[in-house]
Amino acid sequence: MDTPGEGRENDATGFRAVGRMNVDARTATDWGTLRTFLQVDVFADTGSYNSQPGPAGDTTDVVLDKAYIQWAGITAGRTSSFFDFYANDLNFGSGALGSLGSDLTVNLLAYTATFGNGFSATIALEDRSAHTLNGITYAQAGQRMPDVVANLRVDQDWGSAQLAGALHQLNSIDIGAGLGGLGFGSGPLGSRVGTEYGYAIQAGVQVNLPMLAPGDTLWLQAAYADGAISYLGVYDDFNIGPVSGPVSEAVIVNGDIKKTKGWGATAALLHYWTPSIRQALFGNYTSIDYSAATLQQDFKVWTVGSNVIWSPVSAFDIGLEVIYQKLDVDRDLAAPVFVKRSEDIWEARLRLQREF
Repeated sequence: MDTPGEGRENDATGFRAVGRMNVDARTATDWGTLRTFLQVDVFADTGSYNSQPGPAGDTTDVVLDKAYIQWAGITAGRTSSFFDFYANDLNFGSGALGSLGSDLTVNLLAYTATFGNGFSATIALEDRSAHTLNGITYAQAGQRMPDVVANLRVDQDWGSAQLAGALHQLNSIDIGAGLGGLGFGSGPLGSRVGTEYGYAIQAGVQVNLPMLAPGDTLWLQAAYADGAISYLGVYDDFNIGPVSGPVSEAVIVNGDIKKTKGWGATAALLHYWTPSIRQALFGNYTSIDYSAATLQQDFKVWTVGSNVIWSPVSAFDIGLEVIYQKLDVDRDLAAPVFVKRSEDIWEARLRLQREF
């Protein structure tokens, strides 16, 4: 697996061992099923899985991935964002340059209304911190309101479809209170920056394809964001060899918040060659555009990949995945003209997984 950074000091390979425990308790009540779900993951990583410059040793981490209660339409706790749809369903990993669309686990409080025939609608209050990107030219002030997420969804025999939207508050610390508050031409030291609101919308469809083979499915989704680009699956700064730069949902210019815009599209196909051998093909394109008033780097990411999984016995998978990603930086007005503005990454993963 090629990793961010160039040179012999960086790891090019790594190992990951994962232990996962799920607890799913359900009780019938007059108000419907009362469900409590818990998922805890334990990771032991070496080398490139640590995602840090230079040689990396062993690290162990315990992650509370999900912990929630569902009852009478209410969901409370930690679970997947109700904005998410494809959420990396067919691919092993997201790649060094980001996810194939939104795929976040957040703390939330939600209510889902069901209308029959597989139709439902959800309104959720989600922890803003999970959806926040500071970069180096914008620093979020303290959380004043959660993100508001809503979706309309249908699940039927043919597949499923979802339309989702999110409202995200942008409020910076005072200019000069920290490095993150110093945008390009940001304004007088100590001045107060006004509050803005970003948003994201997404539409997706998943179609079952039994006419090809039992279990075959096609995923399509597209999203647009204005001041809320984490909903596109962009979560971190990019640092790929000589091509690097910050990723921020907004930039402060002359005391004003200038929102970052972007859009992304994802497609994925799962096909069963035999009942025990299946293959997934997936791809994504994401484009991020900063305000013309800033010196920030607009960039684009292409992702394409495939995996093949063999299940010799029930609930035991042996799979190989290869992902290619390309990063193109459109402009860097503060850099010399000779600075490299594109980079490629190849990643490969071999995974053995058993569920019981």
